[in-house]
Amino acid sequence: MIGEHITVPRRFALVRYPDGDDSRAVIAWGIELPDGSAVSLSLDSQAVAVCSRAVHCELIHGAELVWIDGEIGDLEKERPS
Repeated sequence: MIGEHITVPRRFALVRYPDGDDSRAVIAWGIELPDGSAVSLSLDSQAVAVCSRAVHCELIHGAELVWIDGEIGDLEKERPS
């Protein structure tokens, strides 16, 4: 492990606009793993999604994905331009 870069999962929330206004309600939380796959869990613990990408969790839960840890993950930051 010495000299290796450790990439931590990125966190995201899945939100809906329940009353048609601008206030969002969080319906699920999730993490994107270093390989790009993602896992999400609804707040009521009724729906768990294991997906190849975080955006697929968005589709399964019928909600909007909001990144908590920023739009760009560690892997993207390290790649040379």
